[in-house]
Amino acid sequence: MASVSSTSSTTLALSTTTSSALGTTHLNSTVGGLDIDALVSATIAAKSLPITLLQNKNAVLQAKINDYTAIKTALRTLQYAAKDLTYASTFSGRKATSSDEKIVTGSATNGGTNGSYLIDVQNLATITSNTSSAVATSDGSKATVTGSTEFTNLNQAITVDNIIKAGSFTINDKSISVTSTDTINTIANKITASGAGVKATVGTDGKITLTQKTIGEDNKITLGDDNTGFFDKAGITQAGVTAGLNADAKRSLNDVFTGAGAITSGYFSINGTFFAVDPTTDTVESIIKKINASTTAGVSAFYDSTTHQISLTSQEAGDENIVLGTSSTDSSNFLSQVGLEATKQKTGEDAKATVNGVVATVKDNKITYQGNTFTLVKEGKATVTVSDDIDAMVSKVQVFITAYNAAMDAVVNKINEKSDSEATDASVGDLFGDSTLRGIEQSLRNYSSMVLSSQSSSMQQLSQVGITTGKAGVFDLAQVQSGHLELDETKLRAALAADPKAVETLFGNTTVSVDEEKVGTGDGTTTTYALKYGTDIIGDPVVKVGGTTYTLVETATVYNKDDSSTWDRHEYLFDRTTGKITFADSYDSTGKKNDPPTGEITASYDYDVESGGNAGLFVQMNSMLNSYTQYGGTLDAQMGSSGYLAKNIKYNNERITDLKYRLSQEQATLYTKYQNMQTTLQGLQSQGSYITALLASLNSSKS
Repeated sequence: MASVSSTSSTTLALSTTTSSALGTTHLNSTVGGLDIDALVSATIAAKSLPITLLQNKNAVLQAKINDYTAIKTALRTLQYAAKDLTYASTFSGRKATSSDEKIVTGSATNGGTNGSYLIDVQNLATITSNTSSAVATSDGSKATVTGSTEFTNLNQAITVDNIIKAGSFTINDKSISVTSTDTINTIANKITASGAGVKATVGTDGKITLTQKTIGEDNKITLGDDNTGFFDKAGITQAGVTAGLNADAKRSLNDVFTGAGAITSGYFSINGTFFAVDPTTDTVESIIKKINASTTAGVSAFYDSTTHQISLTSQEAGDENIVLGTSSTDSSNFLSQVGLEATKQKTGEDAKATVNGVVATVKDNKITYQGNTFTLVKEGKATVTVSDDIDAMVSKVQVFITAYNAAMDAVVNKINEKSDSEATDASVGDLFGDSTLRGIEQSLRNYSSMVLSSQSSSMQQLSQVGITTGKAGVFDLAQVQSGHLELDETKLRAALAADPKAVETLFGNTTVSVDEEKVGTGDGTTTTYALKYGTDIIGDPVVKVGGTTYTLVETATVYNKDDSSTWDRHEYLFDRTTGKITFADSYDSTGKKNDPPTGEITASYDYDVESGGNAGLFVQMNSMLNSYTQYGGTLDAQMGSSGYLAKNIKYNNERITDLKYRLSQEQATLYTKYQNMQTTLQGLQSQGSYITALLASLNSSKS
């Protein structure tokens, strides 16, 4: 384990053997019948045990990092779910249900007023429209070519009388093959089916006509190579191809509108929005696109290819005029040329409807009423009921319960998982009884019974909204050990229906109101007083002295003892950094300076309790979880890159590197010793052989 990494896997194998491959510079051999490699390997393996132990320690340390990472992820998921229950928007959601959506539909925004709304739709709004004159006459044409040859015997094989040879020819880069059994009719069919984009027909006169399948000048018929003689025999030539023509709506305005009053470069306007016209490049279709792309003109444009007319319709239904530019503003002459004139406008009518018997203002067939929107569909009556979206609230609580139980499982399972001497997985039992996890477990369990005393007695605990550790009066050991929470959905729904604001405060309250805190009694000597929660105050405090309300100022007023109009000013300063109030000087009716106030001093204010014991339960839970999950938090102090686990791994890796170096040196020394021994033995063996040979020679001479 030479490096530290945070991974989702917690399976790390423990090492049971140690590699002695520390590097060798020797030849495998034996000395006096001894295996040098075996001797050296055994020695190094025995001395490598500390490396194995350090590697196993690192495996356990890395397993802890991985397990802490997984637990941190589970806690973050829980943190997000808990925080979601602290937002006001969670409890201000509304839903609208219509008794007949064929008549009216409803939608409610957060904060919309609950209630039942009887909508009587007397008539729907109609749309203002304006239609031009016919702006085109041609729908375009297709490219075509007709052969000059009149074929007979159309179903006769082409090889008869050598009309056409077998081979192939090309149209629009598509090759059409011809066989000896083909006829004129089958060749025509092949052309049509070839994908060349043309249709081949044989007329009653026997002449072949090729027609482009699509309209337009860009779609051409191009004749290619032909080794069959088909084009020649049919009398089809490239020069005979008649080009197609675009429909008038696709042609430039210069091509369509000619003569007196032709369209020129310039502008025209609709509802005060101007559109540029270039008759050399613009077409009727491009002008339609410009109008429809506008976000300010307030109209939709449509070209009817059957009547060749342009239609403008208001994007909002009702009595809405479409204001067209006049001859003085239409410098392009476009509107007058196409016949879009103010006199042709058909003005729409506003819808008429009542809400609970009161005439409503309808815009574009929609009514906005007390934060709700009702969309009229057709005439008739329907009731729209707007209520709290309890389903959405319950769903978010269920998400929290799931995340809470998953986090508890991640923590409790590791705390209770005992080590196993037979296990090869380093993560088994690595966090057994871990004190950090015990702290997390206990902190999470505390919330199931925590009491929020600042709330009314009917809404101080999670159990009062159906969130419990199990059924009341039923002892379930497994449930207790798991620490799981359960949700009584019926009880939660009842609480949300009865008083959603109380549930919101229990979950996510971050503000507490203090009503007339007794700050002290002015004794005529003191001018500055401290408010209990002064540094956390939201907004301005309301301060009274002897029942008289004082005014908060930024700078104390300089009172004039000679001006009686200043005598009854009662002002104070508030320092948000210290939470203290200071009273300004004043004078009494006799013109005497009256510095400090006299009488009972009280202050009323709202203060932020996000980190205090009066905060909502999930606000407090989020704060607790953040201390563990935040960067540099409690878990990071152990599993982070600078945590003690990472530091220990780094330290162990340094020791492993050092030990490996020392063993490599010792291994080299051992081989050197054995090699020297081998050299000495070889010398002795040579001397022995020489003496043996000499003795043998002497014995031979004596004989």
